[in-house]
Amino acid sequence: MTKNQSLLWRIILFIAGAGILVTAFFLTKGESELTPTDIFIWSSIGLMYIVFFLPFFFPMFRVSDFSGKIPALPVLWLGIIVYIIASTAVIILLKTVPAFTFNIAIVVQSILVFLFLIVIYISFFAVSRTVRVAEEEKAIRRPTGDIKAKALSLALSADRLGSEYEKAQKILKAAFDDIKYLSPVNNNAGNEVEEKIFRSLLVLEELCGNVHQGAHPGTLETEASKLQMLVKERKLLRN
Repeated sequence: MTKNQSLLWRIILFIAGAGILVTAFFLTKGESELTPTDIFIWSSIGLMYIVFFLPFFFPMFRVSDFSGKIPALPVLWLGIIVYIIASTAVIILLKTVPAFTFNIAIVVQSILVFLFLIVIYISFFAVSRTVRVAEEEKAIRRPTGDIKAKALSLALSADRLGSEYEKAQKILKAAFDDIKYLSPVNNNAGNEVEEKIFRSLLVLEELCGNVHQGAHPGTLETEASKLQMLVKERKLLRN
């Protein structure tokens, strides 16, 4: 189901449910004159229906780093359930308890709506903060992730080098093993070293490609040693 089809179905369901409520209203009240209590009760029911449907129209945020979806926070659904139960209790008290007057019902219902608006703010603020933090962490992880991916690709190419490059292979293997355990850092020094490491990996990738094509670059071992030194330098850096 496409996004537009999903939205269409949600709209249809919302309209169908609203139609049922309107039908129930006319069947129960008919053409009789509405009292303030009747208006309050049916307004409360309509508001509960709208509150219940909120998550169906604002169900989630997408964050590419999670490769999926962040559902609406459980606190939002909890707030909806509590609001509906409390609002229903207000209606029952208004109809059954004489001391629970119309004015009291108005005040209590207003407080419930106010508290529910706070719940909405808290839940979506928390989700927005989750999105922001996730994006910040992604920005930190990306260089390290790129380095590890490039190192893995280069390791396969280095393994196919001839025996005359055995020393370079050993140096590269040690550097690749260290790269596996690099942890993200968020400082300028770490970012600069990571950029140098990635450039070195690109150079080594080109040199290994030249070897596979029959060339004999004399700088392969030197560049491998340079990579190893850069990786060791990066390992010493922490946030």
